[in-house]
Amino acid sequence: MEKSNYKLPLQLSAFQNDEDGQLERCTILESIDQNLDLLLTTCPGEHVFNKKFGSRIWEMDFERVFSQSKWEEKFSGFVLESVRENEKRLSDVSVQVKIREVVKEDVSSNSVAIRKRVDIHVFGVLTELNQKCGFTYAMYLGPLSKN
Repeated sequence: MEKSNYKLPLQLSAFQNDEDGQLERCTILESIDQNLDLLLTTCPGEHVFNKKFGSRIWEMDFERVFSQSKWEEKFSGFVLESVRENEKRLSDVSVQVKIREVVKEDVSSNSVAIRKRVDIHVFGVLTELNQKCGFTYAMYLGPLSKN
């Protein structure tokens, strides 16, 4: 697959340091993966040039989970809405979300932390090649984060 997309984050120092002064490139799948990751970690209204860019999952940050299935359905709906609106290189998009508890033990401070982890799977068809593809992300709740 040809590397014709720019890799994120853009390293503008390449213009000064590299002999050819070219930005690093990546494949279309890598580009979509980077865009979806950015989409999930951006709250609508945060992007200066496109106030609709981002995912409404941030509305659910700190929300209490009373019904896991309803929570997952709402969360996946927000992701699906965002991907369909902002990633036009994918068609036939579907989303699967699974929430689970993760226990982290810190031996040095003799403490245990239980966090909610959300595994997000985005499936679709790469429109340009009519090829099925999938992407996986993990986020933690309260506050939402990637680690």
